[in-house]
Amino acid sequence: MTQTAKVVKLKGPGLCEVRVRRVPACGGECAACGGCEMPDIDILAFRTEKVREGDTVLIENAKTLRLAALVFLLPLLLFFTGTVFHPVAGGAGLLVGIGVVLGVNRFLQKRGGVTAKVVAVLERR
Repeated sequence: MTQTAKVVKLKGPGLCEVRVRRVPACGGECAACGGCEMPDIDILAFRTEKVREGDTVLIENAKTLRLAALVFLLPLLLFFTGTVFHPVAGGAGLLVGIGVVLGVNRFLQKRGGVTAKVVAVLERR
């Protein structure tokens, strides 16, 4: 998944903080439905390109779909698999799945939570 972002701050070597526009489930056509107003978020990104604060960049976040699948599907898969054997095993499977998701989240946070990468500079400041 690629998205445009604006470089907010240069961090340590090889890292920068970028501001990304969050896109709601409706696809961002908020004016059409008068619905939600999603605030922008700041995330850390690996920078392989030379960037400066204020540059508009293209970021890639390939892990997003895999992490979403892990968060939603693993607990459900373990729940239904356990339920085949016994209802209590289904509940245990659900708890194990949630535990794995929390463990992965803790691991990613210790790593800095960086999952995005700057792949191109679209506009220099």
